[in-house]
Amino acid sequence: MSAPFVELTGVAKRFGGVVAVRHADLALYPGEVHALLGENGAGKSTLVNVLAGTHRPDAGTVTVDGVEVTIPDPRASRALGISVVHQHPVTFPDLSVAENIMFAGFAPRRRTRFLDWSAVRRHAREALARLDVDLDTSTEVKHLSAADQQLLEIAKALDPDTRLLVLDEPTAALSTREVERLMKIIARLKADGVAILFVGHRLNEVFALADRVTVSRDGSTVVTGPAKEFTPESAVGHMVGRSVETVFPKVDVELGPVGLEVRGLGRRRAYADVSFAVRRGEILGLAGLVGAGRTEIARGLFGLEPADTGEILLDGAPVSIRSPQQAMRHGIAYVPEDRHTEGVVLDHSVGFNLPLALLERRPRFGLLSPQADRALAGDFIDRLRIRTSGPDQLLGALSGGNQQKVVLAKWLATDPSVLILDDPTKGIDVGAKAEVHQLVSGMAERGLTIVLISNELEELLAVSDRVITFYRGVQGPEFDRRPFDAERVLAAMTGQVSDAHV
Repeated sequence: MSAPFVELTGVAKRFGGVVAVRHADLALYPGEVHALLGENGAGKSTLVNVLAGTHRPDAGTVTVDGVEVTIPDPRASRALGISVVHQHPVTFPDLSVAENIMFAGFAPRRRTRFLDWSAVRRHAREALARLDVDLDTSTEVKHLSAADQQLLEIAKALDPDTRLLVLDEPTAALSTREVERLMKIIARLKADGVAILFVGHRLNEVFALADRVTVSRDGSTVVTGPAKEFTPESAVGHMVGRSVETVFPKVDVELGPVGLEVRGLGRRRAYADVSFAVRRGEILGLAGLVGAGRTEIARGLFGLEPADTGEILLDGAPVSIRSPQQAMRHGIAYVPEDRHTEGVVLDHSVGFNLPLALLERRPRFGLLSPQADRALAGDFIDRLRIRTSGPDQLLGALSGGNQQKVVLAKWLATDPSVLILDDPTKGIDVGAKAEVHQLVSGMAERGLTIVLISNELEELLAVSDRVITFYRGVQGPEFDRRPFDAERVLAAMTGQVSDAHV
């Protein structure tokens, strides 16, 4: 094997009193895909930011081509041949594809100091051609799919001088087909001799791509080696320090009467004639591919996108839900798919976020009580084991798993009877997933009626009591016998099985 292009040795990083990285070692070789695994809070993003020039390590060394270097800022990182694609795309939605690529560092000007727009468009086409991606460079980014926006992020980061491409959770918002497309691009870059650091949580993708694997836990590197020496189960064991069987716990609960029922629910261009009933203590899983209508159904139940037809019944009584306020008054809580834009306020504290769903219950002209809010936050921090320095810590400083716990706590504080969860473990690691699913199982034990959506079929089948499939807005077969047959569920999700009950 050739010498590593980039090597991190004994890297440590502290933020105030919080140790983000204790002792990390990482060697990245040309033409190799290196997967970095670990729970949220294991230090992965900090290492990515060290390579990007966003953070400077407090200890340890970074070498490039065998020479020790300091990376003071992102511009210096790019100059060294390091390109980083961060987990959350940073784009200008109202600008074109070409303009977004230009703002990544290419702004040709004529002698008159005006931009050379023909050169801007040519550069954008060249950047996309390197990935074999065909996008109209004049299209405004807001009109692109999530997958195309992710490819745009890679095109922005990649240039002919790139020798290391860092991909931080690049598949979180992608469908299975879009992931396959990205994998082909990664394989092409690898064949061109680019070193690739792949940070991900979906182990099936990791082991389909990686040549080498490094696992971090509690800020330290615990193991590294060829991917063939790992299995998903052993990787999980290294990440969380326990066996994979504990990641998706299923608790048997004695079911109560029907808590939620929908009859003939429909919304134009989204879904039609949806009918199901969920009992108290039951977890009903909604399975389907991206675009199957599951999220639209969830938003309809919460009044964000009210249904055009059909009826909703709670405890056997018809109710009208035309707004989130009405849904909350009826005891319905909704954890959205995108926690960052719809679930929490990242630049405010944990104590600020937790009481947000209770604001409508405050006296109309009453004053907020910081003491009561801090007490509420402290209670849920203890109950849900949220890893934070306290109610005053900024939510954006927490790991993804702990942010998701805050979202759950915010709604549990309303004492709901129906809980709708849309991809509640999206973008968090297996250890945090285990904790979230333990919380969900505990809610079912307390008699909540739960509707669960997940893009990860394995965990949906592991924690659900029943599963209903959807295909292009049409309700498909229902699976009501555990253990579920994953292959038949997947076939139903793609419209290949039509049995009413399986």
